[in-house]
Amino acid sequence: MSDLLKPWQPSGRDPWDRDAASHLWRRAGFGAPPRLLDETLRRSPAEAADFVADGPEKDPATEELDGLHRVLFGMESADQYRAWLVMRMVRCGHQLREKTALFWHGHFATSLSKVREPVWMMRQYDLFLNLGLGRFPKLLASIVRDPAMIRWLDNDSNRKGHPNENFARELFELFTLGPGNYTEKDIREAARAFTGWLVLNDRFRFSKQYHDGGTKTVFGRTGSWGGDDILEITLEREACVRFLGRKLLQYFVVPNPSEELVDAVGAELRASDYDTGAVLRMLFRSRAFYDPLVRRSLVKSPLEYTVGAIRCLNAKPDTAALLPSLREMGQELLAPPNVKGWPGQEQWVHTAAWLARINTAERLASRADVSLRGEAAILRYGRDLLGRPVPDEAKKTLLQSGAGSRDLVRALLSLPEYHVN
Repeated sequence: MSDLLKPWQPSGRDPWDRDAASHLWRRAGFGAPPRLLDETLRRSPAEAADFVADGPEKDPATEELDGLHRVLFGMESADQYRAWLVMRMVRCGHQLREKTALFWHGHFATSLSKVREPVWMMRQYDLFLNLGLGRFPKLLASIVRDPAMIRWLDNDSNRKGHPNENFARELFELFTLGPGNYTEKDIREAARAFTGWLVLNDRFRFSKQYHDGGTKTVFGRTGSWGGDDILEITLEREACVRFLGRKLLQYFVVPNPSEELVDAVGAELRASDYDTGAVLRMLFRSRAFYDPLVRRSLVKSPLEYTVGAIRCLNAKPDTAALLPSLREMGQELLAPPNVKGWPGQEQWVHTAAWLARINTAERLASRADVSLRGEAAILRYGRDLLGRPVPDEAKKTLLQSGAGSRDLVRALLSLPEYHVN
């Protein structure tokens, strides 16, 4: 194992403290209220990593929301589904499950704009919730059979003699290998392997009539390949573990991981047979994860910004009312902007999006459960939101403003320091 992935050992200069625990919860979830941070700090760093990876043994919030999901399922209102998903992120105890599902939603970016079936989109999101922390090959095999994905990438028009290459191209470029790790011939041949993979009566169906059963050559290997054969061949490629390892690192750890770190995570993916949950558990224990340069190196997405504030302040969420704010900030669930998903990082905070965040801060502050004023408010709510004390200059400015409790919370939510993970 690379030294970068060996367990982190706290020290006097780099302690296991509130800042470190806050870092863990911001990356493995959407932030934590004070009581949960206190509970986390009673564990060692390794135990804390297991705590977030495993989730609670029993979670009444998850049970309640799953029951509500059964009521919602079949409705045609996409916003009802979106509000339900945001509520999950706010309330469910297994935060890593929710955060990882959101990661896969951006990775396998599929949009209602073309799918046009809210129920299909929710079935796809259920795959991310149920399989997202398991083995990637199982998730991949499920997503290529997913009706929303089949329609999104036009595989329902992929027929013997008239192959449609859209799905095969994105399978290689965006889902498994990355640019430069396949040829146009590989795409053409792989597209033939997925002919006859259709949607019939809202479900995946394989049509032997429309399938091209002839010989195909993909990555130099020749056979009468079908779709599952292409997946197996692709997953064996070294480029696949590196591509997926890089994506996990960019989302959960650092925006520009070193090649050494990418190689190390790729090796762990290979050794674990692509066990996403096991690799994340290892990352959340690692030296690389707790490196001071890694902390606060990621720009919060609109959902991370919003859900994190609600959780850290124990605010009363009105998730349906938050949907317009999330759209204005650039992140609408079930509708990533294109096949590449949300671009992230500095794209989250361009001028229009930043103004939308400031407006959202006011809405969030209006529902926060706050009563302290003055310096006490800045110390308490600043610590809860930032995971560490408010910078001296910002603290001085806030004290001089004479603002009330909610205005102070709004100002804290507008600090640049709160917009990074």
